Amino acid sequence: MRGVRKRRKVKNEKNSLDMISPTSFYSSQDDKIKLNWFCYELALSIYDSMKDELAYRLRRKKISDEVLAEFCIYYTKAMKDEVLRQLSGEIEKVCISYEPVESFFPNIGDDMVNKMTDAISYAWDHMLSICEVCPNRCISEKDVFCALFDEKHLFE
Repeated sequence: MRGVRKRRKVKNEKNSLDMISPTSFYSSQDDKIKLNWFCYELALSIYDSMKDELAYRLRRKKISDEVLAEFCIYYTKAMKDEVLRQLSGEIEKVCISYEPVESFFPNIGDDMVNKMTDAISYAWDHMLSICEVCPNRCISEKDVFCALFDEKHLFE
């Protein structure tokens, strides 16, 4: 997917690639697996979706780009178990839950929580549509080492 994602440059606006590092998704060489790369890409997608759909509302709630990036990493890591449950056949579909949103942002109100979960749902659907044609096979080969984590030129 890395080749598909383009850097957006709007004056003074930070995009997902500026804000979310792949190092947030591994702590050792053994963690550099395709499932964690998928999680990294999902966090980028959530961030972009939130910025595209909710930028004004996020600013009004005083949610900075840095806090939004932290949230996207947090939410994606919270989703990881749900993704694994779906892959194992334990559940049919991944549920986009409001609980991690409320946990991270306890005072933003129900309307904003709903809008954020809508943006996350959009990001999830977008990711899955890209995964269908992506040659990396992050889901079907989830436990395989992912060399993309070591491709430093992708993050510069």
